[in-house]
Amino acid sequence: MGPAVPNLKNPTEGARRAAELIQRDPSLVGLTAELIDRETGLLELIETLEAILAEAGDLVESRSPELVAQARAAIRRSGDSSPRAAE
Repeated sequence: MGPAVPNLKNPTEGARRAAELIQRDPSLVGLTAELIDRETGLLELIETLEAILAEAGDLVESRSPELVAQARAAIRRSGDSSPRAAE
């Protein structure tokens, strides 16, 4: 059995943008975006990165502020526009 993936009600914006480029039928864009999120594991990676930043962001930022800034930028680009625990 594969890893548990959260049931998405709203796909990430990155997956939606990709689906809009791939899918010509507008009625299938949402389904395609959900599939992209599920199959790539992107949502799980974003949530894990956000949890790491929430738990240890200050420690990492004290050593490498550029790394934290890059991680947060990647979350903004690939994930939902609404910040969660990492911000």
